[in-house]
Amino acid sequence: MQLTRQTDYAVRAVLHLATHPLASIREIADEQCVPHVYLAKIVQKLAQAGIVATHRGAGGGISLAIPPEKISLLRVIEAIEGPLALNLCFARPGECPRESYCAAHEELEEIQKKLAAMFSRIDFARLARKEAARRDHAGSRPQGANFA
Repeated sequence: MQLTRQTDYAVRAVLHLATHPLASIREIADEQCVPHVYLAKIVQKLAQAGIVATHRGAGGGISLAIPPEKISLLRVIEAIEGPLALNLCFARPGECPRESYCAAHEELEEIQKKLAAMFSRIDFARLARKEAARRDHAGSRPQGANFA
C-alpha cells in the first residue's frame, strides 16, 4: 500500500496550515515544495471535505476550517483517496463471491481496522509540534527541493 502523491501534498498543505493561520496557495506550495497548480486542485478537495476554508479578496487565502487537533491523518487521507480500503471487497462489499468464506478477507479486515485506528489517532496539532521540534533541531528547512 502506498499513498498517492496527491495525498502526500494534501498532508503537507494541512500541516502547513496547522502552523500558519492563513496562507496563499503560492506560499504553501513554495514552502512545501508542491506544484502550485496541482495544489489548487488538492485544496478544492480539502475544502469539500470541510478541512480547509478558502477566503477570497484582499487578505484572503486558505485556512483550516476546524482546529488542527480535530483533523486526523485518516480524515485527510480519505478526503483525497476516498474511504480506506485495503482490497476491492472492502471498497465494494458483496461484489466478491468469495467474501463469505475467504480466509484472507477476515485477516485483511482486521488489519484495515487497525490501520484506520492508527491514522485516526494522529492529528495535525501533534504533527505540527513534531515538525517544529525537528526543524528547530535541524536548524533550517530545505530550500527548493521536491522530496516527493
